[in-house]
Amino acid sequence: MRNKLKRILPPLVVLAVLLGLIQILTVSGVIREFVLPRPSAVWRALITDTELLWGHLKETLFVSLLGFLLSMVLGILVALLMDTYNLIYRALYPLLVISQTIPTMIITPVIVLMFGYGMVPRLVVVVLVCFFPIAINLLQGFTAVDQDQIRLMHTLGANRAKILWHVKFPSSLLHLFSGIRIAATYCVMAAVLAEWSGGGTGLGIYMLRTKRSYAFDRMFASIILIVGLSLLLYYLVIIVERLATPWLRAKPKE
Repeated sequence: MRNKLKRILPPLVVLAVLLGLIQILTVSGVIREFVLPRPSAVWRALITDTELLWGHLKETLFVSLLGFLLSMVLGILVALLMDTYNLIYRALYPLLVISQTIPTMIITPVIVLMFGYGMVPRLVVVVLVCFFPIAINLLQGFTAVDQDQIRLMHTLGANRAKILWHVKFPSSLLHLFSGIRIAATYCVMAAVLAEWSGGGTGLGIYMLRTKRSYAFDRMFASIILIVGLSLLLYYLVIIVERLATPWLRAKPKE
């Protein structure tokens, strides 16, 4: 508990000092509220607009989670195919890299025009953004497996599926979860970007509406929720990682 407090307290103290400084500067007029609203006003907007924000939050959370899960399935599948077949690796890898060089803000309206307004284009955007780090990190984990273990499995008569299940996949879990953690931090923002071009409901739509009406306290309230959702998913992935890799924290017997 003491070690956890040592890790948590410093950023909390810095955040509290920063918020207090912003509050003082905005109240004194040094910073205009149409540039940066008072933290107290943002907190009040979170309280007064709770019901409205909750409706938008549920929509964004659903798209983020579903897109995140689809990204994991697609990322793992692509990594398995590229690791198994060299031809697929040589064909897909450059295209995967190119897909990540296109700015999301540019490609999102094109995806909306292709798939229409609704849930599908939002999921496509989330998957496009999130599956890449999962696939690349897992592929890197596959290539980093100890070759002596694979040769030993071949000697014992194991086929490709058994080698994958008993050697490659367990050895690549750390790489896999590294990619999943990255995707967890991206999926909410990807859903919000898709909402900017897709209409309907969601925190992205709420943010645009409050910005256009110059209600910057409400706009920053939606930003806080977006950050909160991203952190929540990130730490959920860390919890799952700890449950899936208990041997990393097992203390050796003396």
